[in-house]
Amino acid sequence: MAARVTASAGRRRRGRTAPARLLVYAGILTLGLLAAATAAAQLAGSVGIDSDYRLRGYSLSNDRPAATAQVTYDDPSGAYAGASALAELGYGGRFLGLIANAGYAKRLNERVTLDAGLLRSQIRSAVPYTPGYKYTEVYAGAYVGPVAARVYYSPDYRTPGLSTIYGEMEAGFEPAPNWRLNGHVGILTYLNTKGFHRGGATHQDWRVGVSRQFGSFEIHSALSGGHPYEYQGARVHKKVAATVGANFNF
Repeated sequence: MAARVTASAGRRRRGRTAPARLLVYAGILTLGLLAAATAAAQLAGSVGIDSDYRLRGYSLSNDRPAATAQVTYDDPSGAYAGASALAELGYGGRFLGLIANAGYAKRLNERVTLDAGLLRSQIRSAVPYTPGYKYTEVYAGAYVGPVAARVYYSPDYRTPGLSTIYGEMEAGFEPAPNWRLNGHVGILTYLNTKGFHRGGATHQDWRVGVSRQFGSFEIHSALSGGHPYEYQGARVHKKVAATVGANFNF
């Protein structure tokens, strides 16, 4: 059972273009996980592009198009691991970093699966002079039929010493062959006060999406948002946004 790690305008550089650099990073990541895996049939991956890459209601690509490359590995024992590379494709393009996780899933019956693991986000900010999305989380959750729920704890959420708890619930179903609808709600709570963050303050986020599969190719769109709005850099980034994208799965 795999947990999908769903996962800055830079100066223009000479040499490789941003898409070319992304392919290099994706190739290195893919080869590394291929070398670590013992059964090729248990390895899966994808490459994709989105009009904006959003996570928990925030734009990680500064409201600009983004490219991703993802690899996941599932072991018959229930252990799994995955990594996702992210690049912002705005002016000049910029590689932002990786989100990786590893864990263990235990199936209790046909409908219930328990899950626990560790996640590391190493994403630098796409907005100048603002903190990136660099943090570690431990998580636990369960899948019950089409519904999945998880709770994450971080001791260093974007800032050393700032601890948080994030809870989320997701559900998805197929109303017709090759079509999928999904929804997500989440809430993040700050456990202590540090800098601009007050202990007990919360951030909420939500997302609804639809996707269509064409063999190994997928197109998708989503509407996501959250509360409260907040400043990033020198402008307000509203969390409500519509996005579109496509993936090639292998």
